[in-house]
Amino acid sequence: MRILFNNRGFTLVEVLAVIVILGIVSTILMNILVSSSKTNNKQLSNNEQLTELSYVLKLLTKDMRRTITYDPNNLTFKNEDNSIQYTYSFNSVNNTVSRNNEVIATNITSFTLDGNSNSIIFYVENKNGHKISTQLFFRRGD
Repeated sequence: MRILFNNRGFTLVEVLAVIVILGIVSTILMNILVSSSKTNNKQLSNNEQLTELSYVLKLLTKDMRRTITYDPNNLTFKNEDNSIQYTYSFNSVNNTVSRNNEVIATNITSFTLDGNSNSIIFYVENKNGHKISTQLFFRRGD
């Protein structure tokens, strides 16, 4: 019967100490979760922009291999009979690169194609500062 008459419990100070400790631990955990979420979103954005840069380079290389001439005045790749024609353009207002008036990359700050009859020097940079620069050579087959 002694157990029934035991009125011992938690004091107000003990309850407040537990609440303060739980508050500190939960605040630390929330900061860790928020920080990891921000880092994850930043990395996803970075990866997406790098993928776009790689896609532009891949598409440009593929178009160059399909054609035999390059017109630097209007950034156009052509066959001798003009049956295949790819025109690239850069819109500095919208920060986009287009191929035949279809947007293929966004968040681009710089896009240049400098070429002659044998090769093209390609340069592209996105808003995060990632840059791709390469020189591509035409395959003539002769």
